[in-house]
Amino acid sequence: MREPLRFSFRHWWNYVLLLILVTGVLLWRFTGLDGRVVFGAVVAWLTAGRVFVPWIIHEHVGFLNRWVFNDYQKANKRYRQAVNSGRATSYAYCALGSLTYAEGDTFEAVSLLEEAAVRLPGDVPLRVVLARALIRVGRLDEALELAQDCRKISEDNPLSYTVLGDVMAAKKDYTAAASAYQKALSLAPRAFECHFRLGQAYVELGDIDMAEEELRQAKLLSPENPDVLYWWGKLLCAKGDRQKARKILQKALEQRPIGDHTYQVPYQEIIAALSSVNVP
Repeated sequence: MREPLRFSFRHWWNYVLLLILVTGVLLWRFTGLDGRVVFGAVVAWLTAGRVFVPWIIHEHVGFLNRWVFNDYQKANKRYRQAVNSGRATSYAYCALGSLTYAEGDTFEAVSLLEEAAVRLPGDVPLRVVLARALIRVGRLDEALELAQDCRKISEDNPLSYTVLGDVMAAKKDYTAAASAYQKALSLAPRAFECHFRLGQAYVELGDIDMAEEELRQAKLLSPENPDVLYWWGKLLCAKGDRQKARKILQKALEQRPIGDHTYQVPYQEIIAALSSVNVP
């Protein structure tokens, strides 16, 4: 699931900055105001922001670090500074929660995302991440409640059914999981995640033909995804093709970043699967 961009725009400091920019540009365009005056006003307001509302500046810099420069460590630091101020926006809690989830600090992620969920009662993607974090820490009943809340918020959102399938799969009810993923797929026929998770459910149910069809679609949509490669390898093992399974699992291991916990299959689990097919 690709997390939506959440820029902390709804803050009075942003509104004043926008007003300064618009007014300055209009005065420069129609009255000949020196552009350096406009630039100076913007710099002065940015400096004032660092002094009087540093948390919103931290959030903006964190947003740039995460989405523009892809520096997640700096983004984590900036969002944490904003949250620690006690005056951060809801989006800062979302961002820091998802970053800590990706880093594997699931218990802190749950705490941050729960706070964000209280502040953003209609946000389905946020609840999906929170539910998956709850699944990791074994709080399946709470995750199920969140999945049901997602359906109440938006019955037409495929994520509402994908997360329900995730919970049922965690409860080992793969028939119910497959049904939820099928519903999600009917709403988003080209969604990689729907094909992938449905294929995984079919593997667990022992329906190799259906699993192959769904995983093949997922592999076409995201050929380098290590989770898909892992389950494709497991499928090949189930079909008795250990040689091809070994190659696919080796590729899954190569594609899996060690420190990125957003992937479903743990790094050590891929190693274990590869070791099992290497045994003669």
